[in-house]
Amino acid sequence: MHVTVLMGGDSAERDVSLRSGAAIADALERSGHRVTRETIANVREVATLASVTQADVVFPALHGGDGEDGHVQALLDLLGVPYAMSGFVASAIAMDKATTKRVMIGAGIATPQWLQVAWDRAASGPVALKRQGSKDGKRAGHGAALSLDHILDRVIAEPGFPLVVKLNDGGSSVGVEIVRDPADFAAAFARVAATATGQQASILLEQYIPGRELTATILLGRRLPLLEIRPADGFYDFGNKYTKGACEYLCPAPVHSPHYESMCADALHLYDLLGCQGTARVDFRFDGERHYCLELNTIPGMTALSLVPMAAAAVGIAFEDLVEDLCQDALLRSGGAP
Repeated sequence: MHVTVLMGGDSAERDVSLRSGAAIADALERSGHRVTRETIANVREVATLASVTQADVVFPALHGGDGEDGHVQALLDLLGVPYAMSGFVASAIAMDKATTKRVMIGAGIATPQWLQVAWDRAASGPVALKRQGSKDGKRAGHGAALSLDHILDRVIAEPGFPLVVKLNDGGSSVGVEIVRDPADFAAAFARVAATATGQQASILLEQYIPGRELTATILLGRRLPLLEIRPADGFYDFGNKYTKGACEYLCPAPVHSPHYESMCADALHLYDLLGCQGTARVDFRFDGERHYCLELNTIPGMTALSLVPMAAAAVGIAFEDLVEDLCQDALLRSGGAP
């Protein structure tokens, strides 16, 4: 099998993508497959790569941005090339955390309360504010102009403090801030907005759920063991995610019934609702009495410290077999021979 692995891209998660892509390519080569490694600057390059159209399967190891939000998936569909992981619709929905939360609410899956702010980076001001359950937001110019003070008032009313401030379409915990004091809100908001690209940023203001960090992996429509992450210090931010020894990982997670089964069931339900393929990782917070679903990742990390390979290893699936199975699944879905 000839597999082209796409890595790099222009998102804030480029370095993680390079690690994932190298690990995937190495594993496929160890299994005897022919691998072409393509490090791209942006997804537009994909249309010009001969190795993409000549491959049996493309494995997008692109995290964040156009590599994970459906753009590269739609391009590969147009080229008629089989590729691993989810298609463009599931990818686009999952990359938009607020939209995914609305799907959760409709499905009866608990998720933290939130507000969504459209922020004009050039003007350094809010353009629109959406609340949980709303489709259309209040916009500047209609009634009183929006300001950070106005948004802070809304945050205090709902969802309250402590608060998680993060990019609505971000990943790998890049630019995530936990704000406990309203006096620190403006500075934290500015730091998160600064991590965005483009003129307008979509920023999520999410209720902070104290408790435990858990994640559920769905592989080819099957639930893998629930995994718990215990950072030695702070929360599961970018540094803790990619620093060896910074976290303790427990798989299967020591969570009693029926909470364990309920989290796994919600993860599979969301995977099915979004129409995911291959594998996906669903993240939760658990306060000891109730769990809350945060988001679904359609291209989860595949580095040495990534969670999906850990969950697979817990049931005896070696990393080489994991990535090969994802390639074989892509071939089968395209009607090709495995």
